[in-house]
Amino acid sequence: MSPPGEGSDWPGRDIVSFFPGALIAFNHIIVFGFFTGILHMAVKSTRDSFSEENVRPAAVSGQFYPADPNTLRSTVEGYLEHPAALSSPARLVIAPHAGYPFSGPVAGRVFAEIDTGVSTVILIGPSHRAMLSGVSIPEVSHYETPLGKVALDEVLIAQLRRNPLVTSEYRAHETEHCLEVQIPFLQVKLGDFRIVPILTGRAQPQEIAEWISPHIGSDVLVVISSDLSHFHSNDEAKQIDKRSVQTIESLDAEGFIEGCGETGIRTALLLAKRHSYRPLTLDTRTSFDTAPEYGSSNRVVGYTSVAFVANDESLSESTSEQEKQEPEMSIGSREQEFLLNLARESLRACVTGSDKDIPEHVPEIAQEKCGCFVTLRKSGELRGCIGYLEGTKPLYQAIIENAENAACRDNRFFPVSIDELNDITIEISVLTPPEPLSFDHPDELVAALRPGEDGIILKQGFRQSTYLPQVWEQLPGRVQFLESLALKGGMARDEWKTAEVQRYQALHFSESQVV
Repeated sequence: MSPPGEGSDWPGRDIVSFFPGALIAFNHIIVFGFFTGILHMAVKSTRDSFSEENVRPAAVSGQFYPADPNTLRSTVEGYLEHPAALSSPARLVIAPHAGYPFSGPVAGRVFAEIDTGVSTVILIGPSHRAMLSGVSIPEVSHYETPLGKVALDEVLIAQLRRNPLVTSEYRAHETEHCLEVQIPFLQVKLGDFRIVPILTGRAQPQEIAEWISPHIGSDVLVVISSDLSHFHSNDEAKQIDKRSVQTIESLDAEGFIEGCGETGIRTALLLAKRHSYRPLTLDTRTSFDTAPEYGSSNRVVGYTSVAFVANDESLSESTSEQEKQEPEMSIGSREQEFLLNLARESLRACVTGSDKDIPEHVPEIAQEKCGCFVTLRKSGELRGCIGYLEGTKPLYQAIIENAENAACRDNRFFPVSIDELNDITIEISVLTPPEPLSFDHPDELVAALRPGEDGIILKQGFRQSTYLPQVWEQLPGRVQFLESLALKGGMARDEWKTAEVQRYQALHFSESQVV
C-alpha cells in the first residue's frame, strides 16, 4: 500500500491508509450499503426541501491536507510563495491532486500563475470511487473546506445541465478528493469565486471539450485535476511521465498519456487548440522526489503542473525559425571511442599520478575547437563534472584537461581514488557554440525552451551557471529548470527573468554506449 494521500485507485483506499480505524467504517459501509444508501437519499431529500444551502462538507481534510484553518492557510501560502513566472495569466491549468506533502509543491507552482480576477472556476477530475456514465455535477449549493464555503455557479451549471452528457451522482462526489484538494489553493489565491465541480466517467474528451468550450472566457479558469503515472519505480515513473508531458506540450490529444485524469488532460489539449492556448510545463516530480520520507523509490506516483496561456503567433514563428537554424554536429563511433579512451587515460593518469600518453594521430574532428564537458558517474550517481562552454582549444586537448579536472578538481567532491577507477563511467558532451536567446517577457523564454534538447547558460553580472541538456531528465519542468539554474549560479530564484540567456545543443555519448 502506498503512503497516505500519494495516489488513489480504489474506493476507500485513501481513508483506510490514513486512519486504520477507518477500515472498520469502510467495511460497515459495504455491509450496510443498501440501508445507508436509502437513508442518505431520504436525508438529502429532506435537506433539499428545508434548506437553501445544500453543502458538500469537506471529506479529506485532516487526511490529504490540514484540518486546522490556520495551518491549512499557511501551508498553501508556502506552496504559493514562488513569484509568478509568466507575464500572461494561466487560462487553463493541469494540477495534481494527491496529499499535500506529495503534490502540494507541484500544484502550488501552477496556482501561482492564475489570474486573481477569475470569478468562476470549472474543476474537472476523474471519479475514483464510482462508475459514471458521462459526467457528473452534484446537486449541492456549496463545497466546504476548513477555509470556508465556496458557492457553485448556479447560472452556468443550469446551462451546462441542458446537455444529456450531464448526470448528478452525489455519492461519486461525497468522498472524492480530486476536486476538493484544489479548492484551498483557489481560496487562498482568489478569495471570492464560484465553482463548477465536474467528475468524468465514460465520456469522450471531444464531447466534453465541445460542451465546455462555449463557456470559457477571461473570467473563467479551467482546472484539470490529474496525477500522472502510478506505482512504478522512481526511474521508470520519470521516463513514463516524460512521455506524457511531451504529449501535453505537443497538444497531441491522441498521444501517450498515463494518468488517472487522462480524460481531463485530453480535454484540456482539445480546449487549448480551440482557444489558441500554448502549454508551459512548470514542474514535474514524483512522490519520492517531494516526500522520500514516506516511502521507497520502488513505488511512486508522478505529478506535473502545466499552465496554458494565450498564444503569441509571432513568438511561434520566431521559435520555428530558431529551430530551422539549429546547427548540426556529427562525431562517428570511432571518433567517440577515441575521445572516451583519451578521457579514460587522462583520468587514470591524474588519479595514479603517472604519466599520460599523448596520442600521435588525432582524428580531424578532435582537432576542431569545441566546447565540451566530461562527466564522471559512479553507480549512476554524479562523481564529477567539469567543462568548457566555449571552443577555446582543440577538442582532444579540452577532453584531456576536463577529465583530469572532473576527477581531481571538482570542489563538490573529494578527488577520485585509485580504488574507484573501475567503478567510474565516463560521459562526454560536445557542445555547439552558445547563441543568445532573446525574450521580452519571462513567459516567452519559458515557451522557447526545448526540454531535453537545450543546454542553458544564465549570466547575471559576474555570476554564471549552466545545465547540460541531459539535466532536463532530473528537472523536466521549465520554470523548475530555470530556477534551479539561477540558484546554482548564486542568483535569486527568480533572477532568470532578467538574466542574459544563451542556449546550445550537445552531442552526448558515454562508455556504456560505445562498445
